[in-house]
Amino acid sequence: MDNKKITATKDTTNTSPVQDFWKNLASLLKVKTIITLVIIAVLAVLSINGSIEPDKFLTIATMVVAFYFGTQSEKKP
Repeated sequence: MDNKKITATKDTTNTSPVQDFWKNLASLLKVKTIITLVIIAVLAVLSINGSIEPDKFLTIATMVVAFYFGTQSEKKP
């Protein structure tokens, strides 16, 4: 009989929830996402302070979010 060693291999398909969390967080922190979130936050603060009218905030925020999600659906080469 052959005395072959049986070694366990790591299963990389099953990742822990913590690893999934960090992967998702890293993919979220891209430049486009950060810019979008900052623009929305600034517009919200300006709207709350009364510097811009809420209807203009809604229009600008809708355009920013639509552009963000529109560019997210682009196909990568």
